[in-house]
Amino acid sequence: MKKLALILGAIVIALFCLVVGNWYFSKSGAPATGAISETEAVDTLKTRFPELKSYPSDNLPSKSVATEKADDGWYIAFVQEGSGVPVIDAQCFLIKNDKTFSRINYVPQNNTVTGKFSAKECMLITNTDDGNVNSNCALETCHGLNIKCGANPPEACTMMYAIGDKCLQYAECGIQNGECQPIQNSQFTQCASCVQNCIDTFADDNIGLFECESNCN
Repeated sequence: MKKLALILGAIVIALFCLVVGNWYFSKSGAPATGAISETEAVDTLKTRFPELKSYPSDNLPSKSVATEKADDGWYIAFVQEGSGVPVIDAQCFLIKNDKTFSRINYVPQNNTVTGKFSAKECMLITNTDDGNVNSNCALETCHGLNIKCGANPPEACTMMYAIGDKCLQYAECGIQNGECQPIQNSQFTQCASCVQNCIDTFADDNIGLFECESNCN
């Protein structure tokens, strides 16, 4: 009888631990079955792009990884930070639970802004004069030289490359006279002018056009 009581007691304790354990993990924020974890999302991208394995790093220029939860995965940003400028460059992705991913175009800001980097919008969310965060003015253009700024930047752009896409890294948007509009800067103007010259010169020669555009910067 004593042995039977001990066995029954052990079974009751085991069942109690099982129930408590299941309750704890259901409350702990562990990813649901089929959902990719934050760490797994970052590691998947590092495996696909070996050059990202050096993130994060405290070596100069410092590198960081920003993440934001998406409905069906994660927004991941690999950010290269500077000393004179808040962000030198960034590579951003939306990686879904099935491990498929798409790139998000980086939206450069001017050198004076400060704020928090958004992995979802792939841009530095700037601080306004009153200290509040303003993300209502960003680049809405995914391809080409016809720059459009507004409050609805695309979550992701297609991987298709268009002539002039290389100039978008220099495009800037900002509030001027109360309106969100492109901010003129010499880097974008120089790059766009070069690309337009290539378009005019090699209108009927696609190979020559792309070779010419590759020399624009």
